[in-house]
Order: sequence, then structure tokens, then C-alpha cells
Amino acid sequence: MFNTVVEVFKFLLILCSVRDNATPLMEKPRATLTPNKFIHRVISLDDVKVVKNAMNMTVNDVILGMVQAGLSRYLSQKYDSETNPKLKKSLENICLRGVVFFNLRSNKKIEDLAKMMEKGSNSRWGNSIGYVMIPLWMKSENDIFEYIRRSKTIMDRKKLSLEPLFSYTLFKLTVEVFGYKALRTLAMRIFGRSTVVLSNVAGPTEEISLFDHQISYVAASISGFPQALIVHITSYVNKAIINLGVDLDVIPDPHHLCDHIVEALQIMKSAVEEEISGDLGV
Repeated sequence: MFNTVVEVFKFLLILCSVRDNATPLMEKPRATLTPNKFIHRVISLDDVKVVKNAMNMTVNDVILGMVQAGLSRYLSQKYDSETNPKLKKSLENICLRGVVFFNLRSNKKIEDLAKMMEKGSNSRWGNSIGYVMIPLWMKSENDIFEYIRRSKTIMDRKKLSLEPLFSYTLFKLTVEVFGYKALRTLAMRIFGRSTVVLSNVAGPTEEISLFDHQISYVAASISGFPQALIVHITSYVNKAIINLGVDLDVIPDPHHLCDHIVEALQIMKSAVEEEISGDLGV
């Protein structure tokens, strides 16, 4: 209950007044009218699990830590290249937030369509998604695992609260009472108070085909949000697909940003392997 009160209070405070600091990732006005560029990168899900098992974390913790580490490295490089001392900022003083989607279904797995269509089925149709606001750790860390630890601390607190259910109920009541125009205003205000949208979806665990053509990967994203950066990560069998939706007027080098995210995972994996090798050598 305490976590719920604290997190909902912070959610409402951000909704009413607090905004993120201006950074090279901050969207410009009228962002929803700007076309997005979508890029993707396929990485090994096994690499994520190596870090997950070594740190006794979840896949979500590792992925969120990986993304934050990549964003921190990207911003650090941007600020290091600044020649104007007034524009050059310390990452320690930057306050950025991300909107993270929460699946509110009791059954998190992909349900069989035939069972969902059975008479008397308890399966729910349509979206059942809540949102939470999380602070993003942008400080440069010598210990790259610190990004994962902080991600776990934050997400554990969010899971113990009812903030995802509160945001879902707020959206639902808004559209039922005031209509879709009010819903749009509310959504734009919530998402406009943050810098990044983050989503991690578990995909099929077995290979699938479409009209006898085997699917090699699944990359999904969305547009129309008032952010310059949307990060979607989808798993497919033993792969994880990083999909970035960016506004090129704000982030002209999305492939470079994606490189930083992928490199962050490789640094984490290498550090784990070195630690394991050191333990075996003792």
C-alpha cells in the first residue's frame, strides 16, 4: 500500500508539473506530426540469459539495464563533443524518465486461439495495458552492472505498487466519461512528460511460418507518440530484436545509438565471462 501511495503521487506530480531536462534525446514541438525512422538489430537472447543467470536477475532487468547503459554512453559521447561550455552538461545532473508498458493480464503467456474462442472461456480480448513512469539512470558508471541493479530496484518497487492498474483505470475512466478527445489530451500529457517509451514483449518460443515462409525475426514498433525515441524489444525463439523508432531531426544517428545499446550488453557478457573464468582459475 505504501509503494502504491508513493508511486501514484509521483505519477500525478509528473503529470501536473514535472518535465524532463532538455537533452539531445528531447523531442521538439509537434512531434506527433513528424515521420519516424525505424531500425532494428537482432541479438542473441542467450547472451541476455548469461548476464541474467550470473546476476540472479530477470530478462526484463537485464534488458532495461542494457538500454539505460546504451543511452548513457550515447549521451556521454554527445556531451563530450560539445564545444560550448554552457551546453556541455554533466550526466549526473540530468533527469530523464521513460514510460514502461505493463501487461495486466493474469496469464502473461500467449494463449491458444481455440481456447480463447471456447464458450465460457475466461480469456480476455483486447489490450489490457498499464503504464508506469521510471527514472532513467544516465550517470556514467565504471561498474556497468549498476544499471541492471538500479533497474531491478525500480521495477521491483513498481511491481509492488498499483501504479500500472491506476494508469489503466485512469485512461479507461477518461474515455468513458469524457470521450476520446480527452483521452488523447491525457495521453499526450503523460507521454509528453517523458523522453523515452520502453516496451519488452515475449514473442513465440518456437519458430513459426506464414504461408509456408519461415519467419526469421519479429520487429514491431509504433508511431504518433510525442517522443523522439521509442524502444521496443521482442523475443523470438533464441533471438531478441531491438527495434528503435526515432525522429531523425532529433536523433540523426539511430544506428550509432543502437550500437551503444548492443555494445552495453556485450560489455556485460564479457565481464560475466571474465568473472566466471577468474573463479574457475582460483
